[in-house]
Amino acid sequence: MLDQIKRRKELEAKIADLEVSLNNLRQQLRDDIGQEHQQDIDHLEEYLDEVNHRYTNLRDFWQIVSKELKELFAGRKAPSRKNEEL
Repeated sequence: MLDQIKRRKELEAKIADLEVSLNNLRQQLRDDIGQEHQQDIDHLEEYLDEVNHRYTNLRDFWQIVSKELKELFAGRKAPSRKNEEL
């Protein structure tokens, strides 16, 4: 009977120790996640600058393409109108 009580107390002590260890690991995980979020927030401005830069490049590119297409189509339309008048 005393052996069973001793064994139960040992098991309860091991469980308590494991619960403490588990709680410590959970806290470490929460800390790591918090640090990752903070790093993401810290780099958000850099990310937004990069997106803005790419958007500006795309907008500039589109303006060039649009201008060239207008010139190309304007050049094609002009001769066809002259042919219609002849």
